[in-house]
This record gives sequence, structure tokens and C-alpha cells, in this order.
Amino acid sequence: MFKLNRDILYLVFEELQNDNKTLYSCLLVNKTWCEIIVPILWKNPWKCQKEELLLNVIMLHLSDESRNNLRNNDFNFLTNSYQKYQKPFFDYISFCRHLHLNAIKRMINNNNNNYENSKKSMDIQYEIFNLFINKNTKFTHLYIPKQFDCQIHLIPGADQCFSELEYLFCQTSINENILVGLTDICRSIKAVKLFVDNNYIIKVLSFFVNIKSLELLNYRMTSDHIENLPLPSLQVLKAKGIPINVLERLIENTSGLLTEIRIDGISHNEINNKRIIQAIYQYCPNLKYLKIVFRYSNILELKNLLINCNFLCGLFILINNMEDVFDIDYLFEILAKSSPINLFKFKFKFRYRPVKLESLKSFFDNWKGRHPMYLHFIKKLENNIDDLIDLIEEYKTNGVIKKFNNGLDCKDFEWI
Repeated sequence: MFKLNRDILYLVFEELQNDNKTLYSCLLVNKTWCEIIVPILWKNPWKCQKEELLLNVIMLHLSDESRNNLRNNDFNFLTNSYQKYQKPFFDYISFCRHLHLNAIKRMINNNNNNYENSKKSMDIQYEIFNLFINKNTKFTHLYIPKQFDCQIHLIPGADQCFSELEYLFCQTSINENILVGLTDICRSIKAVKLFVDNNYIIKVLSFFVNIKSLELLNYRMTSDHIENLPLPSLQVLKAKGIPINVLERLIENTSGLLTEIRIDGISHNEINNKRIIQAIYQYCPNLKYLKIVFRYSNILELKNLLINCNFLCGLFILINNMEDVFDIDYLFEILAKSSPINLFKFKFKFRYRPVKLESLKSFFDNWKGRHPMYLHFIKKLENNIDDLIDLIEEYKTNGVIKKFNNGLDCKDFEWI
């Protein structure tokens, strides 16, 4: 029987890295397959494995001395007695590329509820942190929970362990010394996700001025806090619940390299809507993907954005204001006539605005001769489903539509 070499098998299994069920079944085929698949499964073990089982496997890596110390502190970490003296078949921890400190904290507290926030719990966490942070493990992703106070950057081996870190998620309520220490050794961070709950953001972002991707969640601040904060390398900006004036200033502080902007979860008036649209087309000439709330009074500003952002290829428009006087036909006309040649992927979320078949037909007719569009309506259209299907099939046949989706399932810049 023809045998595939290890490199080819690895590439095949890498394609299945999000299909754990298949990977687990392949583990049992033979030793070679097992040796290839285990490191893939353990790149990010936190996302899918049962926490109790995962904690047991982690604990099996502890030295006998560490285990005895924990037992003496009444920490019952081995729920299966047969594992008491068992050594792991692999050095699983060395395969990890994602370090999820919050998951570790949660597993310990769930296993022993009486230890939550206690000194014993902290001691156990530190033992496990020492297992993961060593000179033989290289992490690319680090997740730090709120109110975190463990000086992980001082653990021996941290400088090698975090030297290739690319992604950092943290809340700004963590100990400032930890961020300072990490930035001294993490020179390769490309993406930062901040769950911000105080005015500490200026210090946090000043540590990462060369990042390429920034995600901000739930923040209350004024634009004065970021007046002189440059983000010269920023390419992706994701924001949820961030004031418009802050976003406007952030965009102005970039160097024109932004290719993706997602703005969610913030209501704003017509004036602020106009300002953010203007900031985008003035400072983002290379923009490819945009998700934005739109107010109809700024329809001409949307047209300016389409004219000035020549590389735009994906547009997600949210219309959430019930009182906004809206002419959907004119919006579709602007999109059909003013969209740059690269733009053919559209998502719409009309929360209070039903879309009629006549409006869709007019949109499709105006689109003839352009790249076949990918179209997704997040809220189901209020039309006879048979009539809608007939209309879509007609324009698919005519080469106007490539893909169409009408439903709630939505990933921002993926078109099913």
C-alpha cells in the first residue's frame, strides 16, 4: 500500500485542525499518525478538550515533589486514581502555542471551589504557570484575565517562551508591571485585543505602537486620551462599544495602512456618523473591508467613501435607527453606480427596514455588467420565499449574483 510521508500527512492533518472529531479518530490508526496529530491538537488545547481531563493531563507533567506539595495542601487534582503515578506519553505542554491563563485559573477553581481567590489557589496556579513557561515552549498567543497579578515575565525561561508571541488578549485592570515586562521581551506582537474598563488605555497602547491589529471592547474615554498616540503600522481595527470621537482620532493617528475596520455596538447621531465616514475615506485609502453603522442623512458621504476607497471589496452596512427616514432604493442605486470595481461583497442588517422584491430587482438590474455579487441579508427578508428564490435564481443565471444568503448566521467578512 502506498504510504504518505510525514510531511504530507502533517499538511493533511493541519487542514483538519478545527475538526477534532476526525483528528481523534485518526489518532488510533498507527503510531506515526498519532505522533503527527497530537502536536496539532495541543497547539490550542483550551478550546475543545474537557477541562477536568485537561487538568489531569497537565498535572501529570508535574514533578513528584510538586505533586506531593499540592497533595499536602489538600488539592485533589487527580480525579482518576489510576493516574496517580502515570507519566504522560508525550510532552504535551511543549506542543502548546496558546497559553490561556484564565482557563487555567478557571479549571483550578472549578475543581476546588473552596480555593477560589485564596493563597492556595494562587500557589497551584503558579506551579502550573511554571510548567508552561519554560525555555523549551514557544507561545504565539497569550490570554491574560482581568485583575491578573502574577509576574509571569519573571518566571525563568519567559524571555525565550514569549519571544515569538504574536497575539495578546488582556484586560487593562491587570498589573501594569506585567505588561511592561512582557513588552520588553515580546518584540513580535502583531495583534492586541483589549477589554478596557478604565482610563489606562494610553499606557497600554503606548507599549504596542507597532502592532498591525487592534481590537477594543467596552471602553469609556475621550479622544484626548489618545491625542498623541501614533499607530503607524495598524492594518486592522475592530471596535465594539467605543465612542465615535475616539475611533475618529485613532483612525487619524494611523499611517494610511488600514485595510479592515469593524465598528459595532455604539449608537451615534448623524453628526458623529458623518465624521467617522469622513475620517475613513480621508485616512484609509487602502481599505478593503468595512463594517459600519450608517445613517441615511449621510448618503452622499457614503458615496464619497465609495469613490475614495478604491480597494474596497467587502462592505457590511448596519441600519439600526428606527426613526431614520430611509430610501433603500436610493441606497442600492448609490452602491450599484458608485462602488469601486473591487467591491462586490455586501452584507446588510436592516433592523427596522423591510426590503421589497422590487427594490432587490432594481439593485440587480443596475448591477448588470459588474463582477457577480456576494450578497447577505442578516435579517430575513419579508417576502414570499418562493418569489425570493425565483428572483435570486434568475439573477444567478444572468451572472449578476454569485452567492446569496438570507438569514441570521453571520461572520463579518465571510460570505457563505
